[in-house]
Amino acid sequence: MSAKISASGVVINNAAPITKTSAYTAQVIDYSIIFNSASSITLTLPAASANKGKEYYIKSINAGGVISASSNVVPRTSATAGTAILATTAGSWVHLQSDGTNWIILAGA
Repeated sequence: MSAKISASGVVINNAAPITKTSAYTAQVIDYSIIFNSASSITLTLPAASANKGKEYYIKSINAGGVISASSNVVPRTSATAGTAILATTAGSWVHLQSDGTNWIILAGA
């Protein structure tokens, strides 16, 4: 399957979700990433500046949290970027989108 490019140059991929059990570097063609680990996992996101508009859906199916390798994730309840992506709760999920500077958590539970 080849990736599609939107009018704004953002890569769109309709591939099935991928599952990871350890630290992972997100690829531009990734869209949905599922983490399955009892301990915290580090996710390295691509540079927000080079991926304005790019979106990721991230979910955890175990009690391990997910943190960013860089302080570039803006939570739903603040405007200050940090490293927290997912809480240490099985079933937690987020929808991230790059604003060209950081990865913004738009929705999640």
